[in-house]
Amino acid sequence: MARKKAEKKVTRKDPAIDTTIVEHLACLEINNLILQPPFHLVSNIQWNDKGISFDGEILVYNDKKLVKSNAIGEVRVQVKGTTTYKKVHKKDKIKHSVKKEDLEVYYKFGAGVLYFVVTINPTTFEKQAYYRILAPLDLKKLLLELNNNDNDSITLSFKKLEKGYLESLCNTVIDVVKKQPQHYIEASEEMKFTNYKVDFIDVKKDSFNLFEETAYIYGFTADNMGFPLDAAQVAVLKRGETESVLLNDEEVNITYEITETEKNFKVIIENTLSIDLNKEKRSGRFNLGKLRTLGSYVKCLQIINYYMEHNKLPFHSFHLGGGMDKKNFEDIEEDIKSHKELIEVCGQIGINENYIFSDEEDLSSLFNGIIQVFKNKQYELLNIRNQEKLEGIRPYLIELSDYVKVRLMYTGDKFINFYSKEALTTMGGLIPKTGLTREHEQGNKMSGSLPDNWEDYYLRVSIYSAQNVEEMVKDANFDFDIIKLSFSDEYHDIKATFTINVSLNFINYYDKFRDKKYLELALELNQRHLTEFPKDDIPKVNIYLIELMKGHELSEEEQADILDIQERAENNKNQQLRFACEILLGSKVKAQRIFESLENEEKEEMMEFPIYHFYTQLR
Repeated sequence: MARKKAEKKVTRKDPAIDTTIVEHLACLEINNLILQPPFHLVSNIQWNDKGISFDGEILVYNDKKLVKSNAIGEVRVQVKGTTTYKKVHKKDKIKHSVKKEDLEVYYKFGAGVLYFVVTINPTTFEKQAYYRILAPLDLKKLLLELNNNDNDSITLSFKKLEKGYLESLCNTVIDVVKKQPQHYIEASEEMKFTNYKVDFIDVKKDSFNLFEETAYIYGFTADNMGFPLDAAQVAVLKRGETESVLLNDEEVNITYEITETEKNFKVIIENTLSIDLNKEKRSGRFNLGKLRTLGSYVKCLQIINYYMEHNKLPFHSFHLGGGMDKKNFEDIEEDIKSHKELIEVCGQIGINENYIFSDEEDLSSLFNGIIQVFKNKQYELLNIRNQEKLEGIRPYLIELSDYVKVRLMYTGDKFINFYSKEALTTMGGLIPKTGLTREHEQGNKMSGSLPDNWEDYYLRVSIYSAQNVEEMVKDANFDFDIIKLSFSDEYHDIKATFTINVSLNFINYYDKFRDKKYLELALELNQRHLTEFPKDDIPKVNIYLIELMKGHELSEEEQADILDIQERAENNKNQQLRFACEILLGSKVKAQRIFESLENEEKEEMMEFPIYHFYTQLR
């Protein structure tokens, strides 16, 4: 094998251009750009300038009559020339190094600088100007970066300057510098602000690029005085919306989040379907994630199906230009049909389409089981605790998987959702009007055949009265609105004395999990009960406790009422009620003394009440 001859390295001999000439040519180019119609700019740029870091100024007017009254301001400039054989004039941006000592001077003078770099071809002498606005906030940020890195210079990006844009550029510099006085920048470090504003530089309004432009951040004080805080560059832009779109002739609300960078779009739909699109290649793909909720999953399937039929997405608020990969979705219509059927069957047992399934769930096994049992009525497959024999008109807690359990009512031939209006009308809770003390009333209910005049002997009560609130909430088919409905006059007689005890369960649940709707339900029950029994002090105490738990202060009239309750409690030697009153009045020391005087049984009973937990938090 013959050895290749060594190729001679051809080197281009640069024509001799002195740096003085380069700088002169650069200044000539900037002056040429200044002297453009409508002639509102006047150059004060010297090619052999000996000033400190600046090469002069551009005077800006708002009229072709160049008189003082028409002057807007002046822009300090720096002009650098550089030679290159590359056709840089075709580039939109170039890189150029700037010295730290120059940046320090620019910042010290507090007027910012419009920095020009002019590239010159040594052979053709073709010139192209590039610019960078260095406002006071930009300078502060760059100096901080240089100090942190212990560097003497920094390489910056410069944008191409086209003819006709310099006047707009100068006006922008003047406006930005006015908003960024140096003493305001320094003062802002010690101030607190109530709100903030972000301003972008927009010189070429027809081609604004959010990811290229500088964002200036301003803080505003309570009296609306603005202070310059920082200069930033947008790297990622996120926005989320809910939009109503038409899918198969049906209006559907779709929630999505768009993440945009300079090169990519990413849309996450219903937290399930992601769309990745490369802006440069104008192509992307669908990524269908694991099912979280049945409703969201079906929406995502429908969106993919819509794209396959129309070659576009159904959204109005955004459009993704480019082609999407349609592979792996050939059976999309069959998938939509099967998941809609699953939504219907799950709805029969109270698992709504918005229920969030565990990430650890074996969804295929779970869904197959639900179809077999509740669509095909193969009840022998059910996992019922202790393998009980099914009996009519009674609730069952059924574990469908390690993560999903439902409470259902068996009516004799089918299961229905325990948390439903159908359950409320099928099964009633009853307690005798007399013969039961408050301690024994809770948990008693009666169902079955009743005499025609049963209302003479019994009170109707919510079928959920005896259920543990914390346990119910764990059920996949739990519905708070049905619980609340069950305590309405139609299903619950508010005169039932144990209503107050039930309300305490809701207060305790709020105290533990901070879900306000339970506190509001407890308040409503106590208020309704007090309407029936206006002389009962217990619901009054509960109402005042709820107001305090909500962060409200008791009025003088309410405090006076509590003192009246306390006086009645003393007369009746009711130490527990006295203890509660002292807590409501914020007297922890007095409350503690009363609590210590209680019998052990009374103490244990009191510790179960929400008033005791509120007492432990008093200071």
